[in-house]
Amino acid sequence: MKFRSLPWCLNVVAAIAAVTGSASATTWNSGNPLATSDQRELDALAIEISESNSFVVLKAEAKAAYKTAHGLPLSEEASSSLDTAIDELAFSAIQKAVNTDVYHPKVYWYDSAPRNWFGLDVPGGRYSYDNPDCIYRTIPISSSLSYIVTGYRHSPGPADVTFSLISNPNSQNTVASLAGSDLVVNSDGSYTITINSSTADGTTNHIQSTSLAKQLLIRNNLGDWVNEKPDSLSVTPVDDTSNHANITTTAIVLSAWDNLQESVIDYGVGALGLKTYINAVNTFSSPSQSSTLGTLTSQASSFSHFNLSTDEALVATLTAGPSDYFVFPVTNPWSITLDPGTSQNSLNSVQAVANANGSYTFVVALTDPAVYNWVNTTGLHEGTIMVRWQGLPSSSSNNTVTIDSQVVPLSELSSVLPSGTHYVTLEERASQLAQRVAGFSQRIET
Repeated sequence: MKFRSLPWCLNVVAAIAAVTGSASATTWNSGNPLATSDQRELDALAIEISESNSFVVLKAEAKAAYKTAHGLPLSEEASSSLDTAIDELAFSAIQKAVNTDVYHPKVYWYDSAPRNWFGLDVPGGRYSYDNPDCIYRTIPISSSLSYIVTGYRHSPGPADVTFSLISNPNSQNTVASLAGSDLVVNSDGSYTITINSSTADGTTNHIQSTSLAKQLLIRNNLGDWVNEKPDSLSVTPVDDTSNHANITTTAIVLSAWDNLQESVIDYGVGALGLKTYINAVNTFSSPSQSSTLGTLTSQASSFSHFNLSTDEALVATLTAGPSDYFVFPVTNPWSITLDPGTSQNSLNSVQAVANANGSYTFVVALTDPAVYNWVNTTGLHEGTIMVRWQGLPSSSSNNTVTIDSQVVPLSELSSVLPSGTHYVTLEERASQLAQRVAGFSQRIET
C-alpha cells in the first residue's frame, strides 16, 4: 500500500491495534452478531422517522410504476399485496438513510423481514428481490477518510461473503469489491479490512475507495441456516472525526426522500419492468452478469415471473457451473419474499439436493408435491423469481451456468422429473421446515 504520509501510516497501525486489541474472540462469540447496540439505535431512529413521514406522493408514484411494470389489469391477488410492498419500499428508503454519517459510521442490517426485538416492532424493509439467505449490512464511506472494518468469522462461516463499495444505495453500482475468497482471515477467526483512497499494492484485505464511493455493502449469504452465522462486524474511522457533528434528522429525511424517489425508477421501472415482466410468463431470462441494480460483478442472475393454477407446477433445472453458491427463491408479484422463516419459498446450494448429473431441479407449486426441492409459492398463483449464482469469475465468458423450465400439470409431474428425484414423507417435510424455522429465528435473538 502506498501511504500518503508517515503520520497517516501510524494512524492506521494504531487503529488496527486498538480495534483488534479490544475485540477478542470471546467478545465476538457472545450473542447474536446482528443484535448490536448500534442496530437497536438505528432501528429505533428509522421507526421514529417512518412514523413522522408518510411519503404519500412518492408512495403513489411507486405504486403507479409497479402497476405499469406488472401490466394491467391486476388480479385481486396481486393487488392485495401491493400496498404492503410499497410500505416496505418506503421503510427501506429510510433504513438506507439512517446510516449515512461518514464521520460516525455504524454497521447496520437492513432489507429484511419484519421483526420484534429490543422492544421494537421493526417494519419490513424488503425490496427488489430480497434474498432470504442474505444478511445485508451497510457502512457509510467517504473517500476523503480512512476506515478499519473489523470482523470475526464464526465457525462455520457464511456460504458466500462479499464486501462491495457502491456509488448509490439504490442502484448499488459497484465501485470496488473484496470477495470472500480473497479475504484473509486469521487463525482465531478475526480479520481487518482497510478502506481508503490508496492502492493496495499487494496488501491483503484492502479496498480502494474513490470519490464515487458512498457505502460499503456487506453480503453474508447463509447456506445452512441453523449452523452458519453472519460475521461479527464493526467499523472505526482512522482519522479524528470527533469535531464533526452528527448528521441531523432533517438530513436523514431528505436522504430517505431521495432514496424512495430513485427506487421508483430503479425497482419499479428497472428490476420489475425491464428485468422481470419483459420476459414471457413462466420462462427464465438467460443468466447474465452486471454491476448494477444490486447485483455483483461475480454474480449471474436470471429473472422470471410465473402464473400457475392450483394444479400446475413450474419445473426449473439449473446448473451451478463454477459458482460457489446459488439460490432459487420465489417472491410475490412485487419481488418481495413472503414468510421466509416459516415457508420453504427458497432453496440454496446447501439446502437443495442435486440430481445424479450434478444439476438441480426445483418444483414451484402452490401445493406440496412431496418433492424435496419443492419451492412453495406460499399460496400465490402468480409471483416473481430471481435466481442468483455467486462467486463466479468476473468474466461472463468463463461461466457456464444455465437454467431452463417448463409448466406441467401436477398429475404429470413425475414424468418430467429426473430419474432418482428425492421425494419426502410428511415427517421428512416437517423436519425440513423445522430446521428452517429454527435457523431463521436465530437472526432475531437478543
